[in-house]
Amino acid sequence: MKVSLINPRMFHQAYRFFPLGLGYLAGAMEKEGVPWNFYDLHNDWIDTKSAIETIKKDGAPDVFGLSGLLTSYQSIKELCGALKENFPDSKIVVGGKIAVVEPKILFENMKTDFIVEGEGEKALIQLVNELSNGHDFENVDGLAWRDEKGEVHSHGEAPVVKNLGDYRIPYEKFDMEGYVEKVNIQSPNVRSLNMLSSRGCPFSCTFCNFSTLRSPMRYYDDLENQLDYLVDNFQLSHVTFNDDIFTVNQKHVAKVANLMKERNLTFSVSSRVDFLKKETIEILEDSGCRYLCVGIESPSPTVAKIVDKKLNMSKLQQNMDLLQASRIVVNYGFIIGYYGETEETIKETRDFVIRNKILYSGFFANAFPKTKLYDMIKDRIPDEKEYLERLFTVDLSADYLVNMTDIPRKKLYQLRDELVVESALGAVNIPLPKLVRYPLKKLGRLYLSFMRNYGMKYAVFKNIFEFINMSIVKPLTKKKRPNFSHGEGAVSWWPFAG
Repeated sequence: MKVSLINPRMFHQAYRFFPLGLGYLAGAMEKEGVPWNFYDLHNDWIDTKSAIETIKKDGAPDVFGLSGLLTSYQSIKELCGALKENFPDSKIVVGGKIAVVEPKILFENMKTDFIVEGEGEKALIQLVNELSNGHDFENVDGLAWRDEKGEVHSHGEAPVVKNLGDYRIPYEKFDMEGYVEKVNIQSPNVRSLNMLSSRGCPFSCTFCNFSTLRSPMRYYDDLENQLDYLVDNFQLSHVTFNDDIFTVNQKHVAKVANLMKERNLTFSVSSRVDFLKKETIEILEDSGCRYLCVGIESPSPTVAKIVDKKLNMSKLQQNMDLLQASRIVVNYGFIIGYYGETEETIKETRDFVIRNKILYSGFFANAFPKTKLYDMIKDRIPDEKEYLERLFTVDLSADYLVNMTDIPRKKLYQLRDELVVESALGAVNIPLPKLVRYPLKKLGRLYLSFMRNYGMKYAVFKNIFEFINMSIVKPLTKKKRPNFSHGEGAVSWWPFAG
């Protein structure tokens, strides 16, 4: 039985990455001796029609395995329809982060035969075995399917993989040169790759549907071998670690930092701000960490309590000061318009951003299925099916579908635009007189309003947006950093929040 793994196109061609989830599924196939091949529609930017033609030439598999984020919803929906139309005898299974949506909703909206909830390595192997031998899907952990009457059956999430070393990515079977050359998550023009050093997140923030996959932290013991293979064969120089929270375990931080320093590699990670002790920051700095993504969400105690991030607010400013004094480029993530947000709490966020000279990077609050936030605002959603269809296409940084606050919609847009513009002006490294700042504020708000209404719909405006972002905003707000001991120039700045 042959399996074809497919990485669907995402919302924007510019973001290139190695599809880690599918890589580990390939490792499971390889370990169990299941024949497989791989199509990367996103990184190769292949449309559905061309993909179908290629698959016809290669020969249809018995099973198509698709995996993607929530932002891949429309692509996966279109692809499932085309695959089922052209290869009706092949089974389709969908997994990944998109599977946090209720199976019934996905079955109603896309032509898939199976859905795997949770970590899919064991589930996919079990499914292949049942399709080959018995068709007793009750034996497949984490599987959702429809019976002959159309009724949906679900086992819930698959058990987590306890020993991550059981499934290694067979890098030698992928076009790794193409990925190392193209991957540009935070490191354009540098030979880089995104990887995992751990899985799991012990927290359950109310906005996060990934918290349904909450599990104990587990670590990759073979990371050293992975790095050596990639450095020796593809001259890797930078790694973006996609771990949910890289800094949970301080021993793990020190271990990985040492591996990176020994190989003269730079790297980027994500963390909670309250996990960044002085010693941790010093270790990251010394070992080559160039970029750090920190999710604050809201510095307002009122909103932070509803977010339930369990952020230690007393350490927030203290650790912020340590980060600001470090040599690491930091991107702080915020959410605006959260349930319980008021004009006063938005002012708290604005004051915090300006005081710390942060270039605001944030999203409007949008509630996803299987989150506590979704349950909080469900009574404000008039048509759930329409809401979900639109949710997967909205630009989260610039718009929202349901107003969770009591602030009028127009006023909420205005407050957000003012926050973005004032943070940008506050982060500028050259003094600006009031006569200059006032018209810049006006122009900035007009620009953001225009981009929200028209910019994301037309490619020409997207290109203008990127030009302004890269050529004007980032250079003016970039902080001077002391020289590092190795690996200069491995990090770019994240886009100006538009």
